[in-house]
Amino acid sequence: MTLSRRRLLALGAAMGGAAVAAEWARPVRDPLAVLARLEDLFPSGFGGWRADPGAELLVRPAREAAREDGLYDQVLQRTYAHERGGRVMLLAAQGAEQSAGLQVHRPVVCYPSNGFRIEGVQAVTLSAAGRPLPCTRLHAWLPGRSEPITYWTVLGDRVVADAAEFRLRQLTFGLRRRLLDGMLVRLSSIDPDPAQAYALHERFAGDLAAALGPQARAKILGAVGEVAG
Repeated sequence: MTLSRRRLLALGAAMGGAAVAAEWARPVRDPLAVLARLEDLFPSGFGGWRADPGAELLVRPAREAAREDGLYDQVLQRTYAHERGGRVMLLAAQGAEQSAGLQVHRPVVCYPSNGFRIEGVQAVTLSAAGRPLPCTRLHAWLPGRSEPITYWTVLGDRVVADAAEFRLRQLTFGLRRRLLDGMLVRLSSIDPDPAQAYALHERFAGDLAAALGPQARAKILGAVGEVAG
């Protein structure tokens, strides 16, 4: 065998090995992570709340909507009205392999990029039907629009309390060749009184948690005992 042929064979073997290694290292989606339809996960009515089918366009600014829709597998936006008064706007965004987009489009990032000023950012833990729910609150505002916001993120079956923990969990499972689906849930209200709006958001989250079945609850609120941060 000539030297040049040996080199060619060695090069071919090296390229084949690299291809096999790359294929082995490619993350795969968790077979248990099935993306259920958001319309099915979130009930249109529960605990005195009813979705207003004519108010979806009020949930988020048009510029934000245009930027987000290409980053997720699913986006659901609804406005819920309570029979005793009070309205909450819900936006849920879910992605499988694009879960990194949930990092970029947290309200603390995407609202300022749409011209809002934000203040009062704080980490809180709500009680949702007797279970802890780590969230972030902030007050976003433009002239003529005061929008207090409560949001949380779920990666796989775990509520992730902050951006650093989200990334760490993402990388940890990536090294195990697993891609986790992610979900961002945002509650907001048009209200000049943030404290009043936050109390309404907590009541909404509690009523929602109480109405969900076990599988939907794990997807939206994380599995019991699975809280990171």
